[in-house]
Amino acid sequence: MDQQFVIDRITEYYMQLPFNKVLGIRIDTLEYESGKASTVFDMTPDLIGNYFIGILHGGVISSVIDLTGGLSALISCAKFHEGESLEHITGKLAGTATIDVRVDYLRPGKGDHFSCTSEIIRAGSRIVVAKMDLFNEKKTRIATGTGTYLIGQ
Repeated sequence: MDQQFVIDRITEYYMQLPFNKVLGIRIDTLEYESGKASTVFDMTPDLIGNYFIGILHGGVISSVIDLTGGLSALISCAKFHEGESLEHITGKLAGTATIDVRVDYLRPGKGDHFSCTSEIIRAGSRIVVAKMDLFNEKKTRIATGTGTYLIGQ
């Protein structure tokens, strides 16, 4: 199966998730070979956690970190099952889930635009571990995280 086809299907799936639409998150980069992913989103009044200083809600930060790490897990899943039927890969992708996410909040979520990057630390047949970082438009690291993902059943 063509790598671009897989990337396109992952993008299509990801952009249809209702919560991703609420966050306004968009995919910036998906690299099939490395499993690296990046997402972007803009600050909106609905994402504010501290109204007095206008910073991102911690739950938004955690969610974006998790969602971006999940993209790397999806790529890893597709790569691991390369050569299988589309139905088999789709089933595996649909069954992929977060096991655990750890987030370290480094600075207040100040900014107008944010980006999150993810890279795979370890990819196995059932478990993927990814490292994620969230930055504002000034490239200030807001938070960092590690996620563990279960590859579809």
